[in-house]
Amino acid sequence: MPSYWLIKAILVLALLILIFFMLKPVKTAQHQALRRLGTLFIIVLAVFAVLFPHFLNQFATLIGVERGINLLVYFLTIAFFAQMMTSYRRSVQTEHKLTQLARAVALQNAQTPPVVPSSTEASGFSSDSPGGTQ
Repeated sequence: MPSYWLIKAILVLALLILIFFMLKPVKTAQHQALRRLGTLFIIVLAVFAVLFPHFLNQFATLIGVERGINLLVYFLTIAFFAQMMTSYRRSVQTEHKLTQLARAVALQNAQTPPVVPSSTEASGFSSDSPGGTQ
């Protein structure tokens, strides 16, 4: 039974990096550019793996995985978690923006309540008027 210490270390490190990026607040164009470059890199590696599967097998055995397909599943699992994290963060940002927009619209459309006369003023009787009851 081969030792999988290298692939385990790579996978744990990848998951820790995902956790770090999940907790780190980001709103920069640099983050978006890095995410796009990462996606492009994954696509290029996927095309390479399809065209030359024997290289994927060789790389997999080099880092301690029996077959290339297992390595591919490991990387797809990491990519799946990264996508989940990105979707979650985008959802939270969208909810926050929607809440801010709803508050702004509510404040913009707010109307002052009409002044309702008190019950004594409405009946026409007042305690200090000469015709009032005493």
